[in-house]
Amino acid sequence: MKTIVRLRWILLIAWIGLAAGLFAAAPNLQDIVHEKGLISLPDGAPAKLARELLDGMGEQGSQAVFVFHDPDGLDEEELAEVREAVDRFASNREDLGLISVVSHFDQPELEERMESEDGTTVLVLLSLEAEGLSTAEHRDKLYEAIADIGVPHYLTGGMMIDEDVMISSQEGVKKTELITFVFILIILFAVYRSVIAPFVPLIAIGLSYLVAQSVVALLGDHAGFPLSTFTQIFMVAVMFGIGTDYSILLISRFKEELAKQPSRVEAVAATYRTAGKTVLFSGLAVLIGFVAIGFSQFILYRSAVAVAVGVAVTLVALFTLMPFFRAVLGPILYWPGSRSLGHSDSRLWGWAGRLSLSRPLVALLIVAAVTAPLLFAYDRSVSYNSLDEIGDKYDSVRAFNIIADKFGPGETLPTTVVLRHDDPLDNPQGMAWIER
Repeated sequence: MKTIVRLRWILLIAWIGLAAGLFAAAPNLQDIVHEKGLISLPDGAPAKLARELLDGMGEQGSQAVFVFHDPDGLDEEELAEVREAVDRFASNREDLGLISVVSHFDQPELEERMESEDGTTVLVLLSLEAEGLSTAEHRDKLYEAIADIGVPHYLTGGMMIDEDVMISSQEGVKKTELITFVFILIILFAVYRSVIAPFVPLIAIGLSYLVAQSVVALLGDHAGFPLSTFTQIFMVAVMFGIGTDYSILLISRFKEELAKQPSRVEAVAATYRTAGKTVLFSGLAVLIGFVAIGFSQFILYRSAVAVAVGVAVTLVALFTLMPFFRAVLGPILYWPGSRSLGHSDSRLWGWAGRLSLSRPLVALLIVAAVTAPLLFAYDRSVSYNSLDEIGDKYDSVRAFNIIADKFGPGETLPTTVVLRHDDPLDNPQGMAWIER
């Protein structure tokens, strides 16, 4: 550790150079997640096998639905505008990446299924080319084609919902970063009562996060590293969580050692001989846990292995970068806190400890009084509706809800059942049937 302290300026420059170099060389992690982070099923899952059979039978393309909706009812003029939109889709199918356009204007027998009974909603079914355009490009082109249509219209479907889930997750990462920063800063100010100490762990962990996300982006782009829409949120929460926790332990121990040791270098070395071991072993346990998650089959869980990269980088930063601030700042780290650098016992925790030992029943009753209301307030309701997570501010969700209300949710995301028969004698024309 004394060697690390002596090389502190070199290590600081190395960290800054590494972060800058990786940031310049690595692709944007959000872009990589957007491209490769869609949650998929493992090989052998029934739904994935069904998709492979459908692809083998020539079932190409993806379905989308345009919803034209006026809560006051669609009058003749608005219906004429909807018909105009359908004609534009049909006449520009190649440019818009469409395979087919289905509406009750061209097929009157579909009127019951594509126009609501109350006359407020009309559906237009679109089949999108699987290759060529991305989901965002498909959506932008379709909206642009009918930009002057005055009837309120919204595009939905599996692809569109997945795209909005991606966008929502990226917005969530930004909010998570801001909320995490603010709350950790408040906690550190409350712990240290210093204007300097709280920023030291945030700088070190923030630099670690920049390095870690660049490494994960490179691995995801070039090595098929598992990613999902939750990867960055996992990394932010865990890295800043354990990084702050370990930093509090190390900085508090360093304050004690400054009062005992003859120099800052000795105080840093003593800190890592004692509290450093605790941080190392605890961090290694967290690291091993997240590495083990990488052996799961479901991509959402596997994507949490990126946190292992973040934990490893955080540990390296705690042992090579954090000593720089301690050795350079010394007692200034705690300004304008108490002049005494020695450790003083906490009256609150001392009272709590004595109470739990001398009056264990009273301590248990206090814990029960705090937790019981929370237990009774929990209603045990579980929702598997992922749309609830992103809200109806997105057109895809708004359209889905309109269809569910006017026609039923199955009209938006119908279930396809593939029946396979492995005996070619009984099924000489093919291996599967499709039921929708």
